[in-house]
Amino acid sequence: MILQNMNPYQAGASIIAVALSLLWVISLLKRDASIIDSFWGFGFVLIALAGIISVGKPDEVAGVIAALVILWGLRLSLHLFSRWWREGAEDYRYQNMRKHHGRHFWWRSLFTVFALQGVLMWLVAVPFMAAIGERGNVDYPLLTLAALIAALLGIIIETIADSQLKRFRRTAQKGEVLRKGLWAYTRHPNYFGDTLFWWGIWGAVVSISPHLWWTAFAPALMNFLLVNISGAALLERKLRKKEGYADYQENTSRFIPKFW
Repeated sequence: MILQNMNPYQAGASIIAVALSLLWVISLLKRDASIIDSFWGFGFVLIALAGIISVGKPDEVAGVIAALVILWGLRLSLHLFSRWWREGAEDYRYQNMRKHHGRHFWWRSLFTVFALQGVLMWLVAVPFMAAIGERGNVDYPLLTLAALIAALLGIIIETIADSQLKRFRRTAQKGEVLRKGLWAYTRHPNYFGDTLFWWGIWGAVVSISPHLWWTAFAPALMNFLLVNISGAALLERKLRKKEGYADYQENTSRFIPKFW
């Protein structure tokens, strides 16, 4: 296979470029660019699989890291795809972009939506791509275990938070704000779980290959995106006029869970 002649970085970039090009064509046929959101998690699955194919067989810890990334990515994409399928309409963000760019949106979306997300995926994936391509040593087993547990805990938190929100939306009354479960401790438990996952992955990578400390930019980038760009900030701009949300903001931690 072609991927076997590449390193994990090249393999990851190649598989994402091909997949996103195909997805872009599908978005044109469906006139719905929000299909890209469902692909976000699955893109990391493809990067992990491409990296494994490129090196043959990664060492044990790198294999566990890749498995966690695949688990995280599949869960997230299934969750987002089911929501996209259920709603059946293009997300308002892409509708606004479509109006802004007019008749040029079809080709501009390749760069402003699909290529941009591809670059972000690849950057966030750098730590585990590096781990797959290395033969690290488990010199700090407790640190490795703690980091892997943190990553798994992040998946669990994100899954529970998404499930609680999904159930709430089925029965919520007008003006009602979710304040139960994990949502009682932070306004964005799903994004917190996501951030915890990626810092856990980075911690596991550095525990077996300390010289890869510089890849901290990847979880920091994800952290920044979730808190300030596409995650919490975007959602709070949308909800700030909702009845009862100002009180929820005042009494509940924005991101890091507060138990007191």
